[in-house]
Amino acid sequence: MDRLRWAILGCGHEVHTSVAPALLQDKHSRLVAFCAPKLAWAEQMRDQFGAIMACDHLEMVLSDDRVDAVYVASSVHRHCVHTIAAVEAGKHVVCQAPMAMDIDECRQMIAAAHATDVYLSVAYHRRFWPKARLMKQLIRQGRIGRPLSGRIRVSTDAEACHDKPGYMCAESGAVQGTGVLCHDTSSHRLDLMCYLLGAPDLVTSVTDRVTVGGETVDIRTLLCRLHSAVHLVCEACQNGPQQSDEFEIYGTEGTLTATPFDAGPVLVLDRHGDIEQFHTPHPEGPGHLALIQDFTEAVTEGRPPAFDGRDGMLATTILDAACRSWSSRRWEAAL
Repeated sequence: MDRLRWAILGCGHEVHTSVAPALLQDKHSRLVAFCAPKLAWAEQMRDQFGAIMACDHLEMVLSDDRVDAVYVASSVHRHCVHTIAAVEAGKHVVCQAPMAMDIDECRQMIAAAHATDVYLSVAYHRRFWPKARLMKQLIRQGRIGRPLSGRIRVSTDAEACHDKPGYMCAESGAVQGTGVLCHDTSSHRLDLMCYLLGAPDLVTSVTDRVTVGGETVDIRTLLCRLHSAVHLVCEACQNGPQQSDEFEIYGTEGTLTATPFDAGPVLVLDRHGDIEQFHTPHPEGPGHLALIQDFTEAVTEGRPPAFDGRDGMLATTILDAACRSWSSRRWEAAL
C-alpha cells in the first residue's frame, strides 16, 4: 500500500484547521471522503479540500472500498460506537481526543481493533511536538533529577467560553455535562504528563458549576498519583478573568516550565537558579501532521504506530476516575 486513503467523520474546527491539511501534506495519505450529520457540511469540506466523496451516513463510508482509514472526529460520546463500527468494517482508525467517555469504552475500542487486526490511535498530537520531545529527553537525561510533581493550569475567559459546546461525563451514575476546557483541553495536558512521567495510579477530584449554570462543570481540580510516585495537580477553570495555559514539572534538581504550552516557543530549565532556555517552535505545518505521518507510515510498513489506543486511554482513565471520585468522595483507581 503506497498511500492510505482516508475518510474524515466530522467537520469541526480542528478538522478544518489541522487534520484535513495534515492529510493533504502527508505523502502517504490521500483524503477521499468527508462524512457529517448534515450533508451540506460534508460537501463544503469535500470541495474545499479536494476529496471525492461527501455523505451524511457513516455506513456509506464504511462500505466503500476506496476508504482504508477513518479519522473519527465526531462528538466524544459517539467516539466508541463510531470507532468500533469502523474497525469492524476493516478500517484503521485515528480517534479524536479525548478517546471516549470512560475507561470501559476505551477498552471496548481497543479490543475491537485487536480482534479485527487493524490499527487504532488517538489524536494526542502534542506528544510529537518538539517541545514535548525535548522535555522527555531532558527528564531522561536527569536534568531535573528525580521528578516529584507536575502542575497543569488551564483557564479561559468568558468571551472565549461563550457558545462553546459541552462534552459529556459520567457523574453520580448519570450523564452530566462538563465544559470543553474541563474535559477536552485538560485531557491533552494530562496525556502529556503521562507521556513524560508515566501511567496514572490514583485520582481524586472536586468539580463545581459556578458561572455557566445548568449541568455544565466550569471548575475542576484533580490530584493524581502516578505509578512513578509523581504527584500531579490539574486545575481547569472556565469564565475566569484571563486565559492561561501553565505546564510545569518539578524534580529534585530542577524545574521544567513550558508556559504557555501551545503558544509559547520557549522551554525553561531552572536548576537551583541556573536558568537555561530552549527554543522549541511550534511544528511546521499542521499540528496533527507528525502524528498522521507516523500512523500512515506504520500502516504502509506493517508496524504498530508509535502511539496506540493503550496510550490514548491514559488521559481518559484519569478523567473517568476523577468523575467517580467526585461521586464517591474518595480516591479512585485510575486503571
